[in-house]
Amino acid sequence: MNQDALRTKIDGLVRAARARGAPCDWFEALYRDADGRTELVPWADDEPNPHFMAGMKIPGIPTGGRALVLGCGFGDDAEALAALGFDVTAFDVSTSAIDGCRRKHPDSPVRYEVRDLFGLPTHYHRDRFDLVLEVYTLQAIPLPDRAAGFRPVADCVAPGGVLLAVMRGRDDEVDVDLEGPPWPISRVECAAFEAAGLVLESWEDFIDDEDPPNRRFRAVFRRPSA
Repeated sequence: MNQDALRTKIDGLVRAARARGAPCDWFEALYRDADGRTELVPWADDEPNPHFMAGMKIPGIPTGGRALVLGCGFGDDAEALAALGFDVTAFDVSTSAIDGCRRKHPDSPVRYEVRDLFGLPTHYHRDRFDLVLEVYTLQAIPLPDRAAGFRPVADCVAPGGVLLAVMRGRDDEVDVDLEGPPWPISRVECAAFEAAGLVLESWEDFIDDEDPPNRRFRAVFRRPSA
């Protein structure tokens, strides 16, 4: 399937999911139809996200402990964290994506789980994680639906732990186009992490080397130690 056809398909899946009042349902349809083929999932590269990997070199990022990967897709970022020595839990709302993770990484130590960001289990917020990784997940949820997604992400960060977030960026005063995904995120939106008790430690606003290039934000937020 060429990129134009894939874009048209995703647009249709997104519109249908929003019409049903279930804006995240389109992920399952996409992963189910892809059946493990990364070329049919636009953000799947069979390797960890390079902007996440570069972020792991930021001073103050944990070098081990318990890690949570949101919207893990086919598990490449989760596997990278496990290789670095983290005890990793990774979830996706798509059952087909998690099935793909287990097929692709049959001997993995990562705990792959089917979870919905808007209904995470209480133990995620009770036990919390030293590192929470958010790469491209919130940007794939349209406004106004995603506004409620920032707090559950922040609530997973343990005292002294960090959230490392990588996202498509936009200026605060620029409206989000109805067409998507992705729907770029503004700095003002990310203030919701701070309202949930996290403190911004690092903020990078950069242009990636993709063709065409995209504006990205890479941010580190920390929960103060108890």
